[in-house]
Amino acid sequence: MRTHTRPRPRRASLVAVSLAAVITFSTLPAAGGDTVRADDFAVHDDETVYVVADAYGTPRDTVVVSWLRVLGEGTIVLDDPGDIEAPEALEDEIEPELTGAGVRWTLDVDGRRDFFYRANTARELPISVEVTYYLDDREVDVEALAGTSGHVRIDITLTNNLVRTEEVVYTDADGVARTEEVEFWVPMLAPVKIDVDGTRFRNIVGDAEIVTVTGSTVSHTFMAFPQPEDTVSIEMDGTYIEIDPIVVSVFPKMAGSPDFSMADDLAELRDGLDGLTALSEGHREVLGAVADGIDPAELAGVSEAGAGFEQLAEGAAQIGEGADGLAALLDGQIAYLDGVIAGLGAQELAGVTQIPDALAGLAAGVADIRDGVDGLVALLGGQLAYLDAIAESNAGLEGQAWALASASPDETTTALAAGLSAQGAMIGALRDGDPAMGMPLGLADTRDRLQEISDGLTTIASSLDGLAAGSAPLAGLPGQFDALAAALATLRDGGMVQGRQLPGLVTTRSGLLGVADGIGQVGDGIGQAAAALAPLEELPGMLEELRATMLALRDGGSVRGTELPGISTTVEGLSGASEGLAEGIDGFSLGEVTVDRMKKAAEGYDTFLGKPDDATGDVRFIFKLDGVAQTAE
Repeated sequence: MRTHTRPRPRRASLVAVSLAAVITFSTLPAAGGDTVRADDFAVHDDETVYVVADAYGTPRDTVVVSWLRVLGEGTIVLDDPGDIEAPEALEDEIEPELTGAGVRWTLDVDGRRDFFYRANTARELPISVEVTYYLDDREVDVEALAGTSGHVRIDITLTNNLVRTEEVVYTDADGVARTEEVEFWVPMLAPVKIDVDGTRFRNIVGDAEIVTVTGSTVSHTFMAFPQPEDTVSIEMDGTYIEIDPIVVSVFPKMAGSPDFSMADDLAELRDGLDGLTALSEGHREVLGAVADGIDPAELAGVSEAGAGFEQLAEGAAQIGEGADGLAALLDGQIAYLDGVIAGLGAQELAGVTQIPDALAGLAAGVADIRDGVDGLVALLGGQLAYLDAIAESNAGLEGQAWALASASPDETTTALAAGLSAQGAMIGALRDGDPAMGMPLGLADTRDRLQEISDGLTTIASSLDGLAAGSAPLAGLPGQFDALAAALATLRDGGMVQGRQLPGLVTTRSGLLGVADGIGQVGDGIGQAAAALAPLEELPGMLEELRATMLALRDGGSVRGTELPGISTTVEGLSGASEGLAEGIDGFSLGEVTVDRMKKAAEGYDTFLGKPDDATGDVRFIFKLDGVAQTAE
């Protein structure tokens, strides 16, 4: 299967190199290109290079017919350079003057003069043609092919000899100008015309762009665009095989031009991904900061508070054993309670109460990110639908264009149909990707990957909501500490405990009466306080688990037995997608600059032998290869 675009240039037929051929050619419309004025004259040099080759494509004779179109008044001396032999004026009785560097013509001009001449040349051609013949899947010589019967395949390989290596400057995805060396071949569009005798051949298979029928002759025209090579093939079943001469026409021009406008859309998409990356990085930093702020070791002493109150109860029992040492012991207990109450007041637990809200805020932030990604998925879905509509419209236009080109083949209809075909290929690559066209991923792939990101963010948001709900009891921790401090103050100074007036240790110290009852009440209060502080033994472990959960959300890991990807994975995925888009944008920018250079190279290749100073020019090549005929006996 050949891979090349299908531009359709103006049809040209090979004619014999003779005066009649030149007169016929002179009736064609004037070649394109503005003339360049030198003094009082404007000169345009139009060259047609006729190559007569054997059946394998090896040239035997190369003849150049030059059409000098001169505008002005008076006599002009034209030096037409080139490595030529035997120049000969056509239609005019003018003798050429060979100068060593070419040929000189002296012409009288009255307004306009069309002057034709022909010359032979041995100069190397820009295109090489090589033909290979197969009979029943075996390569054969043309002599063995003529007059036989069987399955025939003909491969015509065109090689472009005009290689160029240039440094180009393009702007990458970050707006930085970059220089890169590129290699390309001067664009050459080459229609290959093969006439098939319908009385000798059947079951014809070939990827011809143009097929015409004249009587029993079916003409197949293939469009080749060698960069640097291109091969066209035709297969058929034949009897008493004879093959008409093959004609290859060559024009310096591009075979259509890809559409690079989607680079702007890719740049906008990359900007959006970079914004999501920055947002995810911010969330990752917040999680890290919260985790770093949690230090379970700072609250290790809280877990020992129950043991301290047990010691306090033992002290109260000792007070009852001896009234003599009661006052001194109570002084120590009061001092001890002062320290405990002061220590409880110094605890900083405001940050713990904010943990549930912080987790809920993180969950909401992740949900916002997910909503943004869902918006991108929806946007890409709309763009794909719009792109499908464009593709359908383009396909319809392409079919009409090819039908028009088949009905009325000319340069305009050919170029239109070829452009629509190339545009259809580019639309398909944009939608579904095409590595051969430099686009491994299409918009559909991008949409699917963003949908995967959205699903992952939904899981993260759900986990954060669960953590926020589970940490709600932490909000009451400061109140518990305050209640404990109040209870100890009551123990020290007296007050209401469970609806009963409790005398404090200070009162007890003032008198020994009722010591036993006071000690009992103190013991009860201490027991209740110890029971209230029992859950604090688990607080360091809970904080350690919370810190591990925050780190798992940031870097990925197990949360309550479930493996979750971290926000770091999201950042890496978004960064990778952004880098991939940047590479695609770079490729588009470099491709656009390279295609522009190729167009300019084709426009600049306007002569084969050379042209007079200050003249404009056009050039084309027509190869006529010998046919395959039976040898007369």
